[in-house]
Amino acid sequence: MKKRLLIFIIFITFLITLGTFFIVLNYLDPYKNTFIALGALSFSFILSLSSILSLFIYFFKKIYYRGEVYIFHILSSFRQAFMVSIFIFWLFLFFHLWALSIVTFFLLFILLFLIELFIQSMQNKNY
Repeated sequence: MKKRLLIFIIFITFLITLGTFFIVLNYLDPYKNTFIALGALSFSFILSLSSILSLFIYFFKKIYYRGEVYIFHILSSFRQAFMVSIFIFWLFLFFHLWALSIVTFFLLFILLFLIELFIQSMQNKNY
């Protein structure tokens, strides 16, 4: 798979999920279908945010590595953007549940950071 095709797929994913987010937000009644509405909104929000953040992270990596990037960099950018979007979503959820404090902020950050380090260490093993 080529890098441009993968970047195009991520961009199309962003457009589709952003459109889905606004359609669900405007046309689905959350009082009748609470579980479906919240599930679709959270899924489309996380996927659209991770798609656009992965493109930004990829372009920063492209500048940092002076244009010498591979498909691995795109996939790792998507994974890191997914972790950031999960972090933002959980902070938003904690804020609305009135459970957001400095302790929950740092515990969530440490948890997601350690998960990211675990995934990176599993990919970098040389057998």
